Amino acid sequence: MTSAAILDHFRAQGDICTNLGSPFTGNLCHILADLLPMSDAPVAKTVLSFSADPRDAALALRLCGGLHALSWRDDRLAEVYPPNGVPPHILRQRVSAALFDEALQDWLKAAPQTNEVARSGVLLGGLLTIAARNGALNLYEIGSSAGLNLFPEKYRYDFGGGRHWGAPDATVTLECEWSGAPPAFDIPLEIMDRAGSDLSPIDASNPQAAARMLAYIWPDQPQRLARARAALALVGAARPPIATAGAAEWLASIAPEIQNASAHPVIFHSVMWGYLSDVERRAVATQLAELGRTRPLSWLRLELDDRSDSATVQLTEWPTGDTVELARADFHGRWARWHPSPISIA
Repeated sequence: MTSAAILDHFRAQGDICTNLGSPFTGNLCHILADLLPMSDAPVAKTVLSFSADPRDAALALRLCGGLHALSWRDDRLAEVYPPNGVPPHILRQRVSAALFDEALQDWLKAAPQTNEVARSGVLLGGLLTIAARNGALNLYEIGSSAGLNLFPEKYRYDFGGGRHWGAPDATVTLECEWSGAPPAFDIPLEIMDRAGSDLSPIDASNPQAAARMLAYIWPDQPQRLARARAALALVGAARPPIATAGAAEWLASIAPEIQNASAHPVIFHSVMWGYLSDVERRAVATQLAELGRTRPLSWLRLELDDRSDSATVQLTEWPTGDTVELARADFHGRWARWHPSPISIA
C-alpha cells in the first residue's frame, strides 16, 4: 500500500467521521494526513509503511483511538480535546508533539472495537419480530466484543414521539428514532440464555480493557461515551460467556447447544460481517443453513450493503430459509426506518 493511498484513507475517514456527527475526529484525521508525511515520529513511519488495506484495517481510527487515550494522561493534549475548543493551529501543534509518544505504536496493532450499544435500538425491532412468532429466545452473537448488545431487554429505549420500551429505572437509556411501520411495542422479550464470540473479546469487568474500548469512541460524542460507560458497568457485573473464537469455529462448537435449545435460537451480529473473509462468510452461511434443517432458528443482522447512506436490517428464518429486509438504519443506531412489510431478498 502506498503512502499516498494511506493518506487518502485518513482524509476519507475524516469526511466519514464528520458526516456521522464527529467534526473533531473528522478534523483530526485531516490534520494527521497533513502531519504524518512531515513527522519524524516512529509512529508516523509505521503508519506510512502499513502493508494491509488501511480502510479494511480502520488504520486512521486506530491512531485516533490511541490519541484519545493519550489525552487522558497528557495534560497538553487534553487541553485541545473536547470539551475544550482551541484554534486549529494549536490542535495541530499539540497533535504533532503527541505523535512522539511511544505508546501510540501499540494502538496500530489491532482494529478498533467500539461495541456500539446503541445498535440494540435497531436490533430490538428484529428481536421483537422474532419473539412475536416464537416466544422466548436464546441469543448467540457473532463478533460480540464486550457483549453490550447481548442484553437488549435490560435497556430503556426512547424511540421518539413519546414512544418508550423497557424498564423506566434501567441504568442505560438508548435513543433511536423509529419511523415507518415499526414492530409492536407490547411484545414481551424473554431471553433465556445468551452467549457470544469474538476474536479478541473485551472483558467489561476489566478497567483497562474497558478504557481501551472507550478510547475508540469519538471524543466529541459525550452521549456515546456516557452510555457506553453505563453499559460496560451493567455487562461487567453480568459477565456473559464470550468465547475467544472466529465466527465459523464458534458456531461449529455450539451447534449441539443450538440444536437442543429449549428456547428459539437467534444468531445475530451488527456491523462486523465486512471484517470476515469471503471464505468465513460462506462457512457461516452454510453452517446456519445446516442448523436450520435440524430445527427452527433465526439469523438477524444489522450490516453494511451496497448503499452508503444506511445499513440493512435483515432476517433469515428457518425452516424456510427465506430472507427479508425489515428496515434501513443508521450505522451507529441513531435511527431506523421500518418497512410497511418485509422486503424479500433473493
